[in-house]
Amino acid sequence: MAVLRVIQWGTGNVGRHAVAALCRHPELKLVGALVYSDAKAGRDVGEICGVGDLGVPATRDRDEIVALDADCVLYMAQGEMNPAGALDDICRLLAAGKNVVSTAVTAHIYPRSAGRRVVERLEAACAEGGTSFHGTGIEPGWAAEVLPLTMSPLFRRIDSLLVQELLDYSTYDSADMLFDIMGFGRAPGAAVPMSDPVLAGGVFRAPIMMVADGLGATIDDLVYDRAVAVTDTAFDISAGRIEAGTVSAQRFSCTAVIGGRRALTIEHVTRVGHGQAPDWPTGRGWRVTVEGQPSMVLESRIAVHGEDENDQGCLGTAMHAVHAIGPVCRAEPGIRTFLDLPIINGRHVFGAGLAAGGPPR
Repeated sequence: MAVLRVIQWGTGNVGRHAVAALCRHPELKLVGALVYSDAKAGRDVGEICGVGDLGVPATRDRDEIVALDADCVLYMAQGEMNPAGALDDICRLLAAGKNVVSTAVTAHIYPRSAGRRVVERLEAACAEGGTSFHGTGIEPGWAAEVLPLTMSPLFRRIDSLLVQELLDYSTYDSADMLFDIMGFGRAPGAAVPMSDPVLAGGVFRAPIMMVADGLGATIDDLVYDRAVAVTDTAFDISAGRIEAGTVSAQRFSCTAVIGGRRALTIEHVTRVGHGQAPDWPTGRGWRVTVEGQPSMVLESRIAVHGEDENDQGCLGTAMHAVHAIGPVCRAEPGIRTFLDLPIINGRHVFGAGLAAGGPPR
C-alpha cells in the first residue's frame, strides 16, 4: 500500500498525540505542520510534540502549507472558537487537492446539521479539488454516534437511547474552553455559550441528526437542558482558579423528540474536581443506555489504570482521526460522514512502533 503524505494542522492537546502516531505509522508520512504561536514556528514539530527531531519544521504560513505536496491534512485547530475561520481553512485545503480529516468543529461531524450553506461550501471545495472531507472525534464523533449505530442491529425496538459522557475536566488545560465557553468558574447565571440553548444545542445537533438519519427516524423537536452546581470552597485546576460560589460542575443535554416522545438524548456530566455534584452520575468515560427490546447498557471506561482521563480522551480523539486518514483518502470526493465510510479500524495498533511507542521513522 502506498504511503500517504500527511500535514498536521495544530499541535495542541490533540494534535501532539496525532504527531506521535503519524511519525510511527507504517502507512503514513508526516510532511508538514502548521502552528499558531511564534514560539513554535520554525521549530521541528517532533521536538514541539516531545517525540524527537522528525526533520519537519513547523510554520505559521498557511500559504506554505497549501503549497505542500500532501494527500491529507489532519485539521486540529480550536475551531469552536472561530467556526467560520475553520471552514475557510478547510475549504481552501480541499480545493487545493488535499483531503481533510478534522476534529475542530463539532457540527462538521455531520455538516448537514450546520445548515445548507456549510454543506454547499464543503461540497464545492471537494468538487474543485477532487477531495473528501470527514469530521471526527471521540465525543461527539464516536461515543454519541458510532457506538449507538454499531449497537443498533441488535434491537427489535428502541424506546429511548441515552448517551452520557462522564468526565472530570480539572486537568484539561484550556481556559478558553472551560471558563469562556462552558462557564466553569463563573456565576451560575453567567451568559456563556453553554448557557444559550441555541448555541449549546447546536453542539449536539450533529450527533443527534446523524444517529436519527442512520436509524431512519424523523426528529420532531430538539430540547436542551442545563443544570449547574457550585462549590463552597475555592480551588485550583490546570486551567485556572475556581472561586467559591462559582460553577464547579454542570450537567447539560440535548434530546430529540421522535414520534412524540423524548427518544434520543446526549448528555454530558462534567466536573472540574472530585466530589463536585456528588449526587450526579459518576464515571470515567461514556455510557450508552437503551430501553427497548432488548434493553442494554454499554459502558466504555477510559484511563482505567489511573491515567489522566483528559489526556487519554485527547489521545483517543487524535487516533480516531489518524485511523480515518486511509478510508477518507480512498473515498469518493465529497463530504464523507460515518454513515458513508466503512468501519474505521485501528490498523497497526498491534505493531511494535505504533502500539508500544517505538522510535519515529
